Amino acid sequence: MCPPLSCCHQRLTQPLPTQLYHLTRLRLAHAETDELLPDQHALVQRRLEQLRDRVQHAVQCRCRVSAARAVELTECLVAQLLRAECCRRSLRRAVTLGEALGPVLD
Repeated sequence: MCPPLSCCHQRLTQPLPTQLYHLTRLRLAHAETDELLPDQHALVQRRLEQLRDRVQHAVQCRCRVSAARAVELTECLVAQLLRAECCRRSLRRAVTLGEALGPVLD
């Protein structure tokens, strides 16, 4: 059975789920390098770091947990979204690479 934030459940528009979907979409693209152009790797890496920090902070605030626990929960959420092939396919359709890349802020 797919997790609550998955292809089987409607994508939410609240900041955490959207950022979580973007983070997961970039992790998926990063793992399958044939999807990225050679000059996109550094951009994807910067955006991954940025989103990871934002999602972990949001998890920490929403769940009122330590930073270490927020990291653990974030990784668990991403792993759940990447676990099933149906979720990975759905994620590719629902979130374009361009949307996930968004603006990279330094």
